[in-house]
Amino acid sequence: MEYLQELSNDFGNLINDRSESNVIIQVGEEPNMKEFKAHTLILRSRSSYFRKALSKNWAKKDGDIYLFKKPNISPDIFEIILSGKVLIEGQEGSKAIELLIASDELEFFSLCKHVQKELIEKESKWLLQNLLTMLKILSQHQTFTILLEYLLGSICRNPQIIFGDHNKFFELDENIMIQLLKRDDLEMEEIDIWNYLIKWGLYKINRLDNDISNWTKQDFKELEKVLQHCIPLIRFFQISSVELYDKVRKPFKKLLPKELNEDIIRYFMKPGSKPTFPRVILPERVTIINSTIIKSAHAALISSWVDNKERNDFKKIPYEFNLLVRGSKDGFDSSTFHSRCDYKVGTVVLVKLKESQEILGGYNPCTWQRSCLDDPWANHSSTDYQNTNKSFIFSLNMKDGIGEYKLSRVHNPNNAIYCSISNGPCFGCSDLWMTGNFGSSKKTSYKEVITESTNFFANEYEVFQLIKKRKIEKLYGYDSSTIFITSSAAAAQLIAFWTFSICCTSFPMSFRRYHLDHTFQGVVGFDPDLHLEWEKKFVIIHYQNLAGCTVCC
Repeated sequence: MEYLQELSNDFGNLINDRSESNVIIQVGEEPNMKEFKAHTLILRSRSSYFRKALSKNWAKKDGDIYLFKKPNISPDIFEIILSGKVLIEGQEGSKAIELLIASDELEFFSLCKHVQKELIEKESKWLLQNLLTMLKILSQHQTFTILLEYLLGSICRNPQIIFGDHNKFFELDENIMIQLLKRDDLEMEEIDIWNYLIKWGLYKINRLDNDISNWTKQDFKELEKVLQHCIPLIRFFQISSVELYDKVRKPFKKLLPKELNEDIIRYFMKPGSKPTFPRVILPERVTIINSTIIKSAHAALISSWVDNKERNDFKKIPYEFNLLVRGSKDGFDSSTFHSRCDYKVGTVVLVKLKESQEILGGYNPCTWQRSCLDDPWANHSSTDYQNTNKSFIFSLNMKDGIGEYKLSRVHNPNNAIYCSISNGPCFGCSDLWMTGNFGSSKKTSYKEVITESTNFFANEYEVFQLIKKRKIEKLYGYDSSTIFITSSAAAAQLIAFWTFSICCTSFPMSFRRYHLDHTFQGVVGFDPDLHLEWEKKFVIIHYQNLAGCTVCC
């Protein structure tokens, strides 16, 4: 490393040493023009553009000196390119884009890759704030693949940033729209993608406000021409038959290729038949979280709060979000919540407020049933509160994509989670409570206020259990009659199996025995490759490991 650093310094000194230079490059225009001296050997080695530009057939010479002009690049940008000293942090985002475009034009491809990575790492917020401008630039520069992948991925994880209230998607170039439609990770219902595509096409032909029932054959041909490369990228067979008829075939049958029309009829009238259009059948789009309230970007953010990390990459979210209950589908009553969520360790609650872009939520690392409930060994009475210092509550503003958020961690662990069969999910003494679809929020047991809405009605709510993607704890040391659990995390997971709580309970004995009269069929969170049958066996749980339960204490 020391040798490489010394070599790099020597190379830097050579670039800055103009005494043996044999190229004069005039950069910019008056009054902002500057001459730079450089070495042909270095320029040719770093840039294929200069290998051609400094050839005998192209370059002008004055004696032994090559003369070159570059009026469309500013001197300060060219100086960065020439020196290789790139400092993105603290620069204006537009300046970094100017550097990126100039690097691409001069074919400094290594520098171009470096600048893209630096922009993503240090100016991601600026990129998303100037999303449309960036997408227009990217559609004109095919080499900016790193930046394009990042921005397309951001849209797929959170489509609201482009398909939201402000109709930014109208301004998308066809190339970018095609790139988005090709993505398998675009987190939208397929019928919504179709509806947005139609609106985009209508905008492009200035027919957005027209009644299509009065359209002529020529009008449809005009729209078909705009959408011809996009329609084959819609996953029509992920759309329900009702929506496919009402929103696709009935109004826009004339846009669809003949083979596709035939496929749709055959697919729904002859179950099991395989589509033939397009020739390459596109897979179903994949979503990281099955939520009507948040997208993958929010799931990554919440999982990073669970792990006390700065931010999880959505591609590397360490949890699966297993949906337990959804209000619009299962109801908002407390009994449904408890029947589906009690004995589930590690749950995230999401609440979408009525007539608002605000989302409230919380994370409960414990369970939702009262501590010591029905525990035959408990030597004290049940309590309505779970004790944990790992819970938190939060709010998300969905107005502009991932938007602003507020995170509030617990400061009174004794009252972190309130459990009552009369209520839904409740955090703290009153910090975030739900009863039916009515909720309230008042700071008591958590550090920060998360919302100005002290009372609210929920338009939707969801509860997810977070399950580690990696294998959790191995069970080992078992014989025909006994399985020893020497892991507190593994013990905590058994809440899903037993009919009473293990964690969040005081254990006065060194260890206890539970007689199992069931067959083990894969407790949530355990290694799925372990096919163990438990029939009338005993489990010994070591108290010393449970005392420091990593899941809920």
